Amino acid sequence: MNLTAKKAKLILINVAILALGLGVGAQQSAPQSPEKASARPADWTRQMAARHEAFETEHMRIHVFRLRPGDDLLESIRAYTSAHHLQAAVVLTAVGSLTRASIRYANQPDASQSSGHFEIVSLVGTVEEGGEHLHLSLAAENGTMIGGHLMPGCKIYTTGEIVLGELQGARFTRELDKEGSGWEELKVYPAADEQK
Repeated sequence: MNLTAKKAKLILINVAILALGLGVGAQQSAPQSPEKASARPADWTRQMAARHEAFETEHMRIHVFRLRPGDDLLESIRAYTSAHHLQAAVVLTAVGSLTRASIRYANQPDASQSSGHFEIVSLVGTVEEGGEHLHLSLAAENGTMIGGHLMPGCKIYTTGEIVLGELQGARFTRELDKEGSGWEELKVYPAADEQK
């Protein structure tokens, strides 16, 4: 087996272990019984993070982290990005729930605030240390959908599971688009280049 095939096999094994450990793809209709939950060591989450926080493909490093009740969704993503000095990352997937939503709708100057119970249906966008462009879609208790630009103030209800893909060899910045939108927009550079 050549080196590339060995790397690919190792990555697939790591993804399978991670999926099994985090319950990815499993139906979670109700919380685990206390008997099942207590079967894990008290520091199980820390152990999983220590072993599976990130793994690499040839051009992408995967970051997986979990938010807890009361955490701010956007501020937590910013803090993680800063702590790990991510220069170019994309949101691969995210699930969880909120008790407070803060979203800026299309062509609106300010965020709209909502309280209740919301399921995170999708979170998409780009992020780098010092900037981001993220859109959030939520399902309310009655199944209605809302979505728009993610703003500070979205508070986690039960959990937030975030998966970021760090693009190796790239660096994102936000620069004023004078001829287009008039907003600071994404600009991509090779990681080694200095901003011009």
